[in-house]
Parts: sequence; structure tokens; C-alpha cells
Amino acid sequence: MKSHFDASQGDLALQEVPIRTYPGLAWDVLEKLYNDYMGSKGLFASIQRQDAPQNLFIPEGMKQGSPEHALWLFFATMTDRRDVSDNVYRAHVKLHKETPWLYTEEVIGKDPQEFEPTLKAAGVSMSGASSRVWPVCAKTLFEVFDGNPLALYAEGSIDGILKWKARRPEVNLPGFGPKILSLLSLFYEELGLVTMPKDAFPVDVHVQRFCIATGIIEAQGKIHTQNVEKALRPLLCRIVNQRGWSALELSHAIWLLGNRQCTGCHRNGESQLLCPVYRECGGPPNTRPYFKKGAWDFDSPRLRKGGEKTFRIPDDWPLFGTKTADAQ
Repeated sequence: MKSHFDASQGDLALQEVPIRTYPGLAWDVLEKLYNDYMGSKGLFASIQRQDAPQNLFIPEGMKQGSPEHALWLFFATMTDRRDVSDNVYRAHVKLHKETPWLYTEEVIGKDPQEFEPTLKAAGVSMSGASSRVWPVCAKTLFEVFDGNPLALYAEGSIDGILKWKARRPEVNLPGFGPKILSLLSLFYEELGLVTMPKDAFPVDVHVQRFCIATGIIEAQGKIHTQNVEKALRPLLCRIVNQRGWSALELSHAIWLLGNRQCTGCHRNGESQLLCPVYRECGGPPNTRPYFKKGAWDFDSPRLRKGGEKTFRIPDDWPLFGTKTADAQ
């Protein structure tokens, strides 16, 4: 049983509703997506992993995969919530150029009110919340982990890290839950810095929307995104591990489909040609409650999928090598 999200109260209410997952359907739908992605078919013939924002947006002069890059990703990923990912990492490129000290020990002990306007001006989402947790996470990073964010994954699993955090009061990393820890491990595996834990899968807005749209997950009413994540992460990790797939690649496949296709599906007449799961999709849910309230409204109408056809044969075109009467 999962907690029901009451938007009028702005918090989790006592009422509980079931969240249902469908492993068999998930298996079939994800296989179609994964095969298209790995085979560079449909959408993925022109969109690949290098088009993901963490690869497009890197501070000038910073070597990809360097300790400095790993440190920058730690802070950038820390603020990756309730915003479009392109905006998140673009903002941190700007922020690093203008205020590089934010990514060093200098930020420890700083008053968040001093640099919150700087975060906001750079375009960092939820700048108030981000400024409050920034020096706290920096203190843990530099004093507990000697400034090495890769040491976070010494426990070898996401659940292990969370249990270890609970036992160690000095490990204060607000905001670093399963989603952010999974996402950061994905970035580090992509750079060859760590091995992504077997229970890591970043269940972000694109993953949740994909699973709701294709019927992998069902519920009623307004459900907190954290509860959707709790239901989906074990399922997705189990399928990935059983199939021998790369969680890194499947994550990218879902993210790229969601960001480059699903968002504009309703106005794209070629959607059914580009999307490997177009037939299974019931239409994407509206993401506005996700970004504004941190919840999904499972009862709201789905958005239309696919736009009008963008190509048709003109009436005066020759057919099968013959000329039309008008052309003669």
C-alpha cells in the first residue's frame, strides 16, 4: 500500500491506495525499446547517448572524467529535481564559470542566503532549497569522503548506501535518495569511474511517465512521485539484471525517448514511425503535477499521442509510373 498524495494539503495524507505494477507487460515493452535503442532504429537512428545533457554540457576546459568533473557532477546532480535536465546542467556550466568556489571546500559554512540569488540567476531549479542543502552536502563530501564523491559507492548498492547513511549521523546528504544516487552512479559508470550498483536505476520524470503511459504501472488519484519510484525501481532493476541488459543504456533509452519524443508526441505526425512502443502507449500523462506538486494525477485525462500526418501524396502525383488525367 502506498501513501495517497493530497494536493490540497500539500503533503502526504493518511489515506492509502494500491500501486499496481505489471512485470510481464514491462518485460515486453522494455524489450522493444531496448532493442530499438541498441540497434539504432527509429528515433535512435539519429539520437544517441552523446545527446544526453550530461554529455552536452560540461564546463569549458574541464576534462571529462577528471576528478574535477566528478566533483562538478556531484553538485549538479544534487540539484537535478523538478526541472528539465538540459536546464540543470546548462545552469551549472554557467554557475561554475562565474562562481567556481561553490564546487570547493570554500562553500562550507557559507550562509545560503548569500549565494541563493546566484543560483537563481544561473537558472538552478528550486534555488532556495538547493542553496540550503549545498553547504551541508559539501561538508559531508569534503570532511567524510575527503572530497571524493566516488567513495559514496563503496557500499556497493543503493540500499546499502541508504542504510549506511542511517547508521552514520555525520553522513548528512539531504536530497541524496535512491533517484539521485542512482543517477550519479549512472554518470560515473558512463565515465568509467564506478560500476553502477545492481539496484541502481534513476526513476526520474521520464521513466515514471513512460511506465504510466504504457500501463506498466497503474493507480488512482494523486500519488507522490517517491512512491511511484519505490514501486518501479525494484521492478526495473530485476528485469535489467535478469535480461543481462545495461541499466545505463536502458536508462538512456527511456530518457532520450521521453525528452526527444514523448514531450512533443502530440504534435509529431511521425511519432508512430519513431517510437517503438507507440501501439502500447495510452498517451502520456500531464507532467505539470510532477513539477509543481511532486505527484502524479492518475485520474486526469491522458494527453493525445501523435500529431497529424506531416506527409501525404499530392493529388496530381503520378501513380505507379502512369500519368494522371490532369497531368496529361
